[in-house]
Amino acid sequence: MPTVEHSTLGAGEIHEPKGITSASSGQVYIADGANSGEWIKANPVGGWRYTDIGTGTTFTGPTTYTLMNVAGTTTSVSDFTHNSLGRLTYTGTSGRHCHAVIDISFKHSTGGGNDCYLSVYKNGSILGTPNAEIVRSANSSNYAHVALHFDDMASTNDYYECYLKVASGNITVHQAYMFMMGMP
Repeated sequence: MPTVEHSTLGAGEIHEPKGITSASSGQVYIADGANSGEWIKANPVGGWRYTDIGTGTTFTGPTTYTLMNVAGTTTSVSDFTHNSLGRLTYTGTSGRHCHAVIDISFKHSTGGGNDCYLSVYKNGSILGTPNAEIVRSANSSNYAHVALHFDDMASTNDYYECYLKVASGNITVHQAYMFMMGMP
């Protein structure tokens, strides 16, 4: 049998990749470097959004990191779940490098500028990357806004939550958004 280069195959001779019959719509094949691999979703995404510009949700005196448990609504979801306390859980079967953003608008209970801290927790512990914590000064008359981007390796059932704290006073969250996207 003669050797035929794939680049010279005609349209009728082209075939689908191995295992295509077990792949779902939107999946890509990822090789594992050991002559095998698996079909996984190309870019799993998930997120939630909370908005209450008028009243907001007040967290009273959170001088240590406190869960920002706002009742958000789920946005697009694929391989992620969200609960009513702001937890986003990765449910995919393959470990993924994920990029995420947390975006909040808030006020502090006093008129002067007070530092407010926001952090990301993974599986109940503060995420150990230098990009998972941010500080912003806030007061009672102006909305403060922060956006925190971070990257992490997510495995099945890893969950992510937002925590906040202040030295004194209260924080009222008026808008919050959390979104994660996995890369193959």
